[in-house]
Amino acid sequence: MENERLRYLSQAGLDRLEWIHDPRCLVCGHPYDGWIEGERICPHCLQIKPAYNRALCAFRARGFARNIIHKIKYQQSPWLIEDLVVAALDDPQFRRHCTGSILVPVPMHHQKKRVRHYNQAERIAQTLMTRAPGCTYLNALIKILPTISQTHLGRAERRTNVAKAFALNPNIKLNLQARYVVVDDVLTTGATLHACAHVLRKAGIKNVDALALAHG
Repeated sequence: MENERLRYLSQAGLDRLEWIHDPRCLVCGHPYDGWIEGERICPHCLQIKPAYNRALCAFRARGFARNIIHKIKYQQSPWLIEDLVVAALDDPQFRRHCTGSILVPVPMHHQKKRVRHYNQAERIAQTLMTRAPGCTYLNALIKILPTISQTHLGRAERRTNVAKAFALNPNIKLNLQARYVVVDDVLTTGATLHACAHVLRKAGIKNVDALALAHG
């Protein structure tokens, strides 16, 4: 029998998603293959010290999950987000990570949004808000500089590319005591989520986390 919670993704498709389970980096959520002893923080996070406390992802961004995300971003298929979010929230850790937070989508520059017509990070955050307990949604950030695609850039280049691209939205008011979670579709090196979290930190927010649907 098909999974009745899903509108577009079949149960067979759901079964093809590669879930991320522990052990994973306790900062960026990078999955480890096998077991690891000692403190589970990856060398990359030890080196760059991300501005977010912890990031969590539900799936590996490869295979079927990668194909779906590619359709969402580049083939005008934002409707697939709903099923990916529903599936991601089946992971108790991912669900707890969202619960009770203010979800802040990674913003898209207005030039790019004019071409794509939507921001997938906004759609993800809005869908999570309706599905995860106690969540609210806030466009707390804006993208003030256009950037080139991160896809073919190395770690250092990605960080430089987005370093000064984001700013606080002047039309919103922040609750400095609340927990904010920056939301994106994919976490690769964490450069974009770090840059967004850094802006919130500079504004006085102490409790900043991050999430993405997929890692890789």
